[in-house]
Amino acid sequence: MDLKLKICLLSYRGNPYCGGQGVYLYYLARSLAERGHELTVLAGPPYPPEMPFARVIKIPDQNYVNKPGRSAIPVDRPFSVFQPLELAELSLSRLGNNPEMLAFSLRAYLRIRKMLSEGQRFDLVHDNQSLGYGLLLIQRLGLPVVSTVHHPLQVDRKEDLRQMPGLLDKVRRSLYYPLLMQKLVARRLDKIITVSETSCELISRWYRIPGEKIETIPNGVELGVFRRRAEVEKIPGRIVFVGSSEDRKKGILFLLRALKRLDEPARLVIVDGRLNPERVYAKNLVRQMELSGRVTFLEKISREQLIIEYNKAEVVVAPSLFEGFGLPALEAMACGSALVATRAGGLAEVVGEGEDAAGILVDPGREEQLAEAIRRVLADKSLRERLAAKGRQRAEQGFGWDKVGERLEKVYNLELEKRRGRHGGKR
Repeated sequence: MDLKLKICLLSYRGNPYCGGQGVYLYYLARSLAERGHELTVLAGPPYPPEMPFARVIKIPDQNYVNKPGRSAIPVDRPFSVFQPLELAELSLSRLGNNPEMLAFSLRAYLRIRKMLSEGQRFDLVHDNQSLGYGLLLIQRLGLPVVSTVHHPLQVDRKEDLRQMPGLLDKVRRSLYYPLLMQKLVARRLDKIITVSETSCELISRWYRIPGEKIETIPNGVELGVFRRRAEVEKIPGRIVFVGSSEDRKKGILFLLRALKRLDEPARLVIVDGRLNPERVYAKNLVRQMELSGRVTFLEKISREQLIIEYNKAEVVVAPSLFEGFGLPALEAMACGSALVATRAGGLAEVVGEGEDAAGILVDPGREEQLAEAIRRVLADKSLRERLAAKGRQRAEQGFGWDKVGERLEKVYNLELEKRRGRHGGKR
């Protein structure tokens, strides 16, 4: 019989609006809690929403990397920047590095060490892709540590450098990613979890981790919530993209080029949970391509509003140049939305290929293929209905969060059994 565990989940960004890792954290914690485990969540900003099924501890972060000049100094406590960890984080950010994951892991280590000294107990720590050096210190406290790696950051850097025009921007971006730290830490953890076979292969190759040390567990979707809403009518010509419009590997450039090839009434809605005045990549592209009258930006909408957007769309498009998994594609499938996606990374694993495909797949970075696929779907109601039915069916067959929790529980128990064997049967 499986033991009910005390699990500590770590996520350096905790809110669903910050990307797929925030969604993963929320539903993973809930799934494990439903299986009877006791969850403590340590999360950095932006912080997660209320989690009645877990204890949430907020780990502060000044986010110096996104604060230029004097704006990095906290007005209410200016001398706090001279504390060792704060000073190191500020210094690294000014050198062009992103210290967010390193700083979070060290703060998490200090917090866990304090909790253990006060008599609290954890059976296992599960990190959500910070892969900071603090995880190795947590291991030295005697706790097994596993980490979910959605995909290696080498993918992000490669695509950023490919699309950035200036040499200086390329140099700065090369310094931004903590690639060496993540590689060194990942190789020393007890187990790596990933979300697709594509990511598994890349992690094994780039981090030099044996395949048997990596467990592939696809993400889930809340099937009872993400579903077709009969009362929501489709809007003719409505195309929906969900994701970070600032992230070049999401393929927004090629989607906008495809939109230029389409006639009215084709219009695009970009749903981005992290829009702010500094995030101008997609907005500049829209202006340069003279598409302002055909593109609408939505930011930080509720989950209910997101589901309505999926339901309004005649076609949802995932034009990514790479995806470790592709959660918006799965959400669209669950909502019974017709889907056009690329064969990039794990997307093909989510959508399926051949006769089983729950969407139309095109080659990444090919706007002419993307435009033609979107045109086909918009023009053919019966095709939209077939894709919608296949998408929902595929989502139901293999992508529930209950399956994720069940498989992770087995991984946890196997790792604890290994540790008990090494330590004479002690839990």
